[in-house]
Amino acid sequence: MSRWLRLWKPPVWRVPRSTSRCFQVRFLSAQPTIEHVRVPCASAGDITVSLHNVSKQDAERPLLIFIPPFSQPGPGLSTPLPSCLVDYPTAVIHYRWQAQEEEHKPELPLHWPTPLHDVSFGYSWIAANLGSGSDSSANPRPAYVCGSYLGASLAAGLALTEAHVPVRSLPMTIRGLVAHNGIYNWTMFLPDHPIHKLRFKPESPGTGRGLGFGLSSASVDDSPAPFEEEGIFTELKHLTRALFSDPSNLFDPFVSTCLFFHSADLHVPDDFTTPLFPPNSSLSDEFTAAVGSLAGSSTSSSSTSSPTPDTESAAPEEEAESAESLLAKAATLAKQANPPRKGYLAFPPRDSTLRLPPTLFLYDRPREYSSLHSLPHPPESPVDAGRRLRRRGASTSKSNFRVQAMELIGLMMRSLDMQELRPKGPPPWEWEWEGDPGGSGVNSARGEEDPRMREIERRVQSCELPSSSFHSLESLMVVDKERTGMGLGLLGKEGEAMVAEWLRERIDEDFGE
Repeated sequence: MSRWLRLWKPPVWRVPRSTSRCFQVRFLSAQPTIEHVRVPCASAGDITVSLHNVSKQDAERPLLIFIPPFSQPGPGLSTPLPSCLVDYPTAVIHYRWQAQEEEHKPELPLHWPTPLHDVSFGYSWIAANLGSGSDSSANPRPAYVCGSYLGASLAAGLALTEAHVPVRSLPMTIRGLVAHNGIYNWTMFLPDHPIHKLRFKPESPGTGRGLGFGLSSASVDDSPAPFEEEGIFTELKHLTRALFSDPSNLFDPFVSTCLFFHSADLHVPDDFTTPLFPPNSSLSDEFTAAVGSLAGSSTSSSSTSSPTPDTESAAPEEEAESAESLLAKAATLAKQANPPRKGYLAFPPRDSTLRLPPTLFLYDRPREYSSLHSLPHPPESPVDAGRRLRRRGASTSKSNFRVQAMELIGLMMRSLDMQELRPKGPPPWEWEWEGDPGGSGVNSARGEEDPRMREIERRVQSCELPSSSFHSLESLMVVDKERTGMGLGLLGKEGEAMVAEWLRERIDEDFGE
């Protein structure tokens, strides 16, 4: 992946433009139609799928699938769509994923994997009822998935597993993904994740070399800035226990989509907060002592005198408890001595019809530690944002929505480079050493590399938005209910303009000819 850290630069976004080939879907009526459908989820109750302007369009038109940023606690489903989606037929999957208090737990648990099942049942219903149907001569209906915050995590898992090559036997296939402020690797919130052992300063995207994009593990940072960005990002980390209930759920690639591309580089812990490897622990001495205690317990029991009747029944229980605790300690120390190593996986699988969909990642600019409660910065390009972060790296957090997005961006670009778009024969960066310098070998290598790079940058795009003015989940939910002009996506005007432009370009490329 280090090669991508040298080559990739985020595209500077253009002002939305009009084109004669643009595929427009606009409604003449100012009153959009909204329908609500109850979709059963087997033995787990049912969910609601809201259909916005779906009845006005035929099955050949692209469909947008919107996954809200948070689950609604009540039955009300009147939350508006982002303004950039109102011109398209849109289906909203209202999943159930809420943090429940211990004394008010419902009969049906609303933690993971309930939201995964809800989104799966919702998409299956949408594909079966809004897709191309049983007509074998019709192409599958194209769909584009959009989501923010928790919805972005679910949208990424859905898009990466349902973006099939268009085959007429399929009623629907996903052709694009828009994700805003998502968590794509929840295992980063665990104390044993390697990111907590690194000390780095943020750099501009495309120049850092280390863990993902824009991070350098070689530099040391003694700044007073918090490790995680304060505000919504930190609150999501604190809700991890209530959202997942068990640490093993964080390793599910359908919510930690980065794990589709590489194996986890940490063991599954017993809880969410206790590190497996405490600092300043001597593994060899403790492991030897634990094994020695186990070995000594058997010899000491044979050499001792016969127990009295009063202690005869209690002795086996004490020995069993002692042996069990020692075995548990030995197993823990063995895990500490042999941490798992990250290995890259071939995703999508080579023998499947899956392809990585065109993706737009949006993330809010990390707020500076010295001005967490100041107004957002004026809009700027991703390149300018990277330069500013590099100059003021000591005042920004080390784990935020930007870090989450950059890791998945790097993995997707690596997958495209190593699998789908990999040329036959030796890699292009080795061709320039064949033949004379400046000869035909160099020209052919550059000619082969440029189209691949352009295609990779077209398929995986990102943009940094101005810092959010919301500092807590509570303020975010208030905006959901009261400030309807911004819509449920909470993107702001700049973000919604970028999403609208990206959707127009993708739909124009797919269906404008």
